Amino acid sequence: MEVSGISTFAAGVRVTGGINITGVSTFASSIDVNGSANIVGGSTLDQLNVTGVSTFTSTDDTNNAAPIINLYRNSASPADGDYLGQLKFQGESDTGATRNYAKITAKISDASNSNEDGILEFAFLKAGSQNICARFKSTEFMLMNGTNLSVDGNQIDFTNIPTSDPGVAGRLWRDGTDLKISVG
Repeated sequence: MEVSGISTFAAGVRVTGGINITGVSTFASSIDVNGSANIVGGSTLDQLNVTGVSTFTSTDDTNNAAPIINLYRNSASPADGDYLGQLKFQGESDTGATRNYAKITAKISDASNSNEDGILEFAFLKAGSQNICARFKSTEFMLMNGTNLSVDGNQIDFTNIPTSDPGVAGRLWRDGTDLKISVG
């Protein structure tokens, strides 16, 4: 299937064999390709299912960042705590059940105009349950839920770390079972 120029598809598209998309295209529903998909230019896809390997290539010869994968949450009412997107790393258990073994999640910490803050969380399966083990915020880095810190193979003993925030950038401190690093 060949698509070129400005195209809009309001319903789902199913292609067997392959699809080449050139130009600006908008797919308001899903696109399901059994074969190869070659997308050149700016396209908006509501849903794209890919089985196998995906490669994103930029031929830009400047020092600009490229290629870029933009996960954009277009909410009518953005609020603190909203999820922005996730990358999930799935596999099967030894019984064949699908499991999320790890995931990276982005959230809004503060949606207030001119005071916006974001959060990036890392979670892993721990004894069969999802466990947020690290959280990056604009003000601190946290190891959470019993996640240990090791340096050169040696685990850091949290019991000797102060339990209150010293308010000095770069200091380690304990908040219950969470280890935090102040950034000022």
